Amino acid sequence: MDKFEEMGHKLDEELSRLRRFVEEDLAPKTEERTAQFLREVSEKLTDAAKWLDARRTTRETKGKETSA
Repeated sequence: MDKFEEMGHKLDEELSRLRRFVEEDLAPKTEERTAQFLREVSEKLTDAAKWLDARRTTRETKGKETSA
């Protein structure tokens, strides 16, 4: 019976260690990478919006030249 109790205690210790690792090491790194990913996506969306604005402006300018 002592062996099962020892195994239970050992398992509890390892699960606690794993939980601490996930909360203290893994989660912060994941949050950091997610924040960086969102910054990169934000930059690309800004670039795409600028491209669309430039394209619209070009079309409007060409449309005005054609009708004049």
